[in-house]
Amino acid sequence: MGRKSGSNRLKREAAPRFYSVPRKSYPFLTLQSPGPHPRSMSYDPITILRDLLAVARTKKEAEYVVKSGKFVVDGKARTSIKFPVGLMDVLEFKGTETAFRMLPWKGSPIHPFAIPQSEKNVKLCRITSKVTVKGGKIQIGTHDGRTFIVEDGTKFAVGDTILLDLNEGTVKSTIPLKKGVLALITGGKRLGKIGEVVEVNKGRFSSKPSVRLSLPEGEVILPRELIIAVGTYKPLITLPGGV
Repeated sequence: MGRKSGSNRLKREAAPRFYSVPRKSYPFLTLQSPGPHPRSMSYDPITILRDLLAVARTKKEAEYVVKSGKFVVDGKARTSIKFPVGLMDVLEFKGTETAFRMLPWKGSPIHPFAIPQSEKNVKLCRITSKVTVKGGKIQIGTHDGRTFIVEDGTKFAVGDTILLDLNEGTVKSTIPLKKGVLALITGGKRLGKIGEVVEVNKGRFSSKPSVRLSLPEGEVILPRELIIAVGTYKPLITLPGGV
């Protein structure tokens, strides 16, 4: 009988290009399960612990850390070795004072970057959907799979960013995607750079929404999906390079 689903294994040579792993030392990597981030833009806990942070030397050691409940993502212990970890996720290890945020860094769209303890309970989430649900209420969805029912839908729009309190699970504030705000580039050859929004094009039937950014080397136009607003006058979180 033919197989009805995709492969449940991931070869190193077929892994996303940004994976910071040796390609030919061993044949396989851990394949992420469906979750808040797509496989093409996420890491599994084993690869993070063993290859990126060097917390563990082998898969067996990394698996012990995860299954013992010491691997924490966004304030929750994740015990599955296949849980997908992606952009803006906050990583912690129980029993330590170290925290990391997954950010564009060193040519990779996601990489664990050390952050102050004061920032481990907040997270920036880009709004990717806005719909009306039962009862006429407005529901917004974010890039990491979260959904929120909001009272005033006029305060939120697709492309905006919300500052999330991870302890309470509530929205602390909103960064509207408009002229003058700072935006982090999350894809393309200018990955990781921060620019000021000059113009927001909402798109038409024949063109997708885009944003014009002002960078030190000049202005660029990027698809809305490749940027995330991070602050009005300065970033609300610590970013690589001390921006």
